[in-house]
Amino acid sequence: MFFKVNLGVVKENPATCKGVIEIMKYLNRYTPRDVEGTPWPIICHGDQLSVERMIECRIAMSSSALPGDRLEGLIPRPQNFHKRIVLLQV
Repeated sequence: MFFKVNLGVVKENPATCKGVIEIMKYLNRYTPRDVEGTPWPIICHGDQLSVERMIECRIAMSSSALPGDRLEGLIPRPQNFHKRIVLLQV
C-alpha cells in the first residue's frame, strides 16, 4: 500500500551542518518503521555536495542514544548524473 505525503517546505539552510541535521530529522519522521520502532532505511538522493553534508551530519549524530536521532532511516546517495561526473573526474 502506498501513500502520498506532502512534505512541505523546510525553512533551514542546507549549507550549514545544523540546517542539514534539521532537514534530515524532518525527513526521518516519514521513514517507515518496524514493530519495534527501528527505521527501515530509505535512500535520500542529492548532488555530491549535499550527500557529503548528509554523511558529515550522520557522523555528527552517530553517538545519539535513539536510532531516530542517529538518522539511521536515511541513506545518502548521489544522483546518477552526479555519480557519473565524479567517476569521470577520477
